[in-house]
This record gives sequence, structure tokens and C-alpha cells, in this order.
Amino acid sequence: MREVMRDFAGLIMRGTGFAFLVASLLGILSLYFLPAASFCAAAMGLVSLRLGAGRGVLLALAVAVPVTACGYLFPPRPGLELPLLVLIGPLVLGAAALLRRDGRQGPALLFIGAVCMAGAIAIELISGNATAFWKSWLQHAVKGVKGATVEGFEENGTLVLMNGLIPLLVGASAFLTLLLARWWQSLLYNPDQFGAEFQRLRLPRAALAVAVALLVLAYFGRPALVMHLLLVGIMMYAFQGLAVVHGVVAQRGIGWTGWLPPYLALVFVPQFGAVGLAVLGAVDALANFRRLPAAERKVA
Repeated sequence: MREVMRDFAGLIMRGTGFAFLVASLLGILSLYFLPAASFCAAAMGLVSLRLGAGRGVLLALAVAVPVTACGYLFPPRPGLELPLLVLIGPLVLGAAALLRRDGRQGPALLFIGAVCMAGAIAIELISGNATAFWKSWLQHAVKGVKGATVEGFEENGTLVLMNGLIPLLVGASAFLTLLLARWWQSLLYNPDQFGAEFQRLRLPRAALAVAVALLVLAYFGRPALVMHLLLVGIMMYAFQGLAVVHGVVAQRGIGWTGWLPPYLALVFVPQFGAVGLAVLGAVDALANFRRLPAAERKVA
């Protein structure tokens, strides 16, 4: 798998034409097969990480032309008129610019989380009722999914959480896409350094204080926003929790059996696994389990 991914990343970095061709094909495919959006955005992220934010933005603008044309000629199913690539692409490019600048994944994750929180707040304030907003969207989107109904989302309680779940999923997808791009870069130019960089991922202590303050303000101003912002916060600190697990396991030389349980939890009981990792990540913001120095060494 490593060889296949390295060859694929090498194809993207072979030249501007190859990067445009690969990203365009993936972007068009993402209109009808959502996971392809992450690979397309990762290709843009790789170019941005290696050649600079300007080159990444230019590639994104160029790719937008064939993707938009294809979407116009062959409209995707209802609910996907706004491609997923439009949501995660800018997040990946912005996060890649931060990661390229100082070599730390924490600020990149913080940027993605902050934008997702801002999106949840904006939808609530602009629509006046985020639940009604997402219900209207679902009534349109379920037309393209056989057997799906809005009533099903209402009965299982998902509808009232949509304004937090959607930013959570978008944010998680964007950061995982950034990690994919960084891994590709590591395979090509910095072998074996990707893991060490992820193990040092840490959000600043001030971010935890700001998150708590936002939750308090939401409780007194817009109570419906509390759970929505909390879901985005869980996404952010779950990644830090994973980094803590990997970092401690590496420091103690435990091996793969040390980091396997959290991934099993995320697969089989994702709600509990994510919350558990988020709690670990939030506590690490105060306790610093990995004893990371205040100024981390940059990984090119």
C-alpha cells in the first residue's frame, strides 16, 4: 500500500499538468462518489504543502472549471448540488498553509475546528432555527436515497444534532484529508517523519478556554448551539487524544497493541470512542502527558 500511495503521490508531483489531470478526474468523480472528494482535496493539499499555498489555490481554481462544467451537464443526486469538495477543499488549503509554515499540526487542526464552529454558529443565527434549516435540506436530499425519510432522522434524534454533526463530519474529513496529503509528502520527501509529527499534535491551552467560554455563552444566548459546538469540540480533541495515544505508545515502546484499542472503539462504538479520546485530548491540554516542549522542532 505504501508503494502504491508513493507512486500515486509521485504522479501528482510530476508536473502541473499531471496534478491538474489527477485532481480534475477525482473532483468530477466526487460529484457522484463522495470519498473521491478527499483524494482530490489531498492532491491540492500536497501541492500546497510542497510548492506553496499559491500553487495550491491555482490548482483548486483550475480544477473548479471541469468540475463545475460536469456538475452542470450531469447534475448529481438531490442534496449534493453543493459538492463536498467545495466544503473541505478550502479547509484543507488553509490548514496546509499553516502546516507548511511552522510544521505543527495543532494550528492546522485548530483552524479547521474554528471554521466549523463558525459555520454552525452562522447557520443557527442566520436561519433562526438550525433544526428547521436542516429539515428543509433533508426533505430535498432524501429524494435521492431509497428508503430514507426525514421521519427516520427525527425519530432517532439525529435531526436536532445535524447542525453539529455536519460540521463535525466536514471537519474530520478535512483534517483526515490534510493528514493524507502530509503522509504523501512524507512518503516522497521525508520518509518515517509523518508519525513523529502526528505524535506531537497538540492544541494550545488557550483553545480549551475559548471553547469552554463559547459553550457558556451559547448556553445563555442560544442553548441549541451548546451541543452543536460540543460536537465540533469533540472532533478536535479526539484527534489530540489519538496523538496522545500514539505518542505515549511510541515513548514507551509498547508497539501496535497500544494504539489498536482506540481504533477498535472508533469502529465498533464510535460515539463512546470519540468522546473518550476527546476527554483524553482535553485533559492532555492541561496535563501534557507526552511532556512536549513549549516550542516543537519543525518537521519539513
